[in-house]
Amino acid sequence: MTMTVKAKKQTDSSTQAVKSKPTQPARDKQNKRKRMGRRGETAACEFLVRQGLKIIDRNWRCGYGEADIIALDGHTLVFCEVRTKGSTKQGSPAESITDKKRERYDKLIQVYRSRTAIRHTAVRFDFIGIFVDEDKKAARLHYLRNA
Repeated sequence: MTMTVKAKKQTDSSTQAVKSKPTQPARDKQNKRKRMGRRGETAACEFLVRQGLKIIDRNWRCGYGEADIIALDGHTLVFCEVRTKGSTKQGSPAESITDKKRERYDKLIQVYRSRTAIRHTAVRFDFIGIFVDEDKKAARLHYLRNA
């Protein structure tokens, strides 16, 4: 015999979790950062293609995080992290690559290689930092191979 029991709705406000939505200015700021990040990744892809790399994946995700760009440089599989910043208030783009970030990328690379047919090639981790000037009309790109 199966019984269905209805749970009582708890009305004590101290136990209810309230999730507030971000305000409109906060959403606008988030969207602006995402747009700037996407433009930076597109510029980084264009730069890598001009350097002779072949882009094979973008924004690839697994449980360890996301690889912004995955490319082939001859027989070398290249994982490229891209950071686009509009100011240096929280440091330069390159300062965001920490040992913890590198360790997470190493795990991400293992997962990617296990899920694809690309296994017997050398692997390299590159970094592209893009600083967009405040007037948004100019940008500087800094490329680090084997970051």
